[in-house]
Amino acid sequence: MPAPEALVFLPLGGTGEIGMNLNLYGHQGRWLMVDCGITFEHPQGSASGRPSIQMPDPQFIASRRQTLDGLIITHAHEDHIGAVPYLWNQLDCPVYTTPFTASVLRRKTGWRGGQLPKHLIEVEPGSRHQIGVFDVQWLPLTHS
Repeated sequence: MPAPEALVFLPLGGTGEIGMNLNLYGHQGRWLMVDCGITFEHPQGSASGRPSIQMPDPQFIASRRQTLDGLIITHAHEDHIGAVPYLWNQLDCPVYTTPFTASVLRRKTGWRGGQLPKHLIEVEPGSRHQIGVFDVQWLPLTHS
């Protein structure tokens, strides 16, 4: 068991691969989740010929959601945002993201018939927020 003052990194999906990003940071018995994405499996010779969606398994943190202080969505690519409409009801925590990503999340949630997070908090790049025991600063970066 890590010491209470330790920072724990727990990848539940996406680490070492492209897609389904879902990472947890733990500190003082609390958790902060970063991203909640999907990936696509392209089955060869499938009857439909269409890709299927794959999502990370959130069971570890869903069973501890009372200790989950928030979900940070880093940007609007599917491998970082795509599972939110499907998995958010298992997490039920505040979601923090930039205004652009929040806008994309609202649209995708509507298209997919999912549930929009109750607490969708828009943050500006460069801003700093205290999320539970975590001091988080949004750094403006370019990623494509």
